[in-house]
Amino acid sequence: MSKKNKKSKKNKTCFDLLYNNPDLPPCSKYLGNSHPILTENFAIFKNDNRAYYFLSTLPTGNNTIGANLIYTNLQISLTTYLVGVYIFNVQSGKCTFDSNSPIHNNKQANDFIVNSLNTPPNITLNYVPSLNLVIGNSNSILSLYTNTIIITPLNYYISLGLHALENDPSLFYGNNADALADPINIDLASYALRFQK
Repeated sequence: MSKKNKKSKKNKTCFDLLYNNPDLPPCSKYLGNSHPILTENFAIFKNDNRAYYFLSTLPTGNNTIGANLIYTNLQISLTTYLVGVYIFNVQSGKCTFDSNSPIHNNKQANDFIVNSLNTPPNITLNYVPSLNLVIGNSNSILSLYTNTIIITPLNYYISLGLHALENDPSLFYGNNADALADPINIDLASYALRFQK
């Protein structure tokens, strides 16, 4: 191997290895990927993963042939999700409910939660409610991480009521892949890999 070839191999950058790779067909650049962001000196790969929170329903164990099964996923805010987790912990005996301690910053929402926990309405559901935390890219087929917490009908009722009280326009469409500007998503958005050309 000539000195020139040795030098050119040694000086190859990550960018060259990624984008001038003879093992990849030339058509790979037409696949519609949003990465990398190319600048004069760098190729930048953003972290597109975000945290999404859902109030979901699963059908009960009816797997009879011909059964019509419905699954729902309503996107909710981090605040509603955390209140739901708090109620789950109260109902599981992991923490104590104190009606004099604030649960929510909004007085109307806090009163609704406290009143519902102190005097629970009689709720019957013919499906299984759950809270879901999903970390993934809104364009990906499968999420990176999913955590599901099966909750009580009362928790579902309170979480659904909080969602309505929040009245957040970005959540009006139910599941619109809207990455909310909460601290977790702001942190995830700050990650990026940068390769020099």
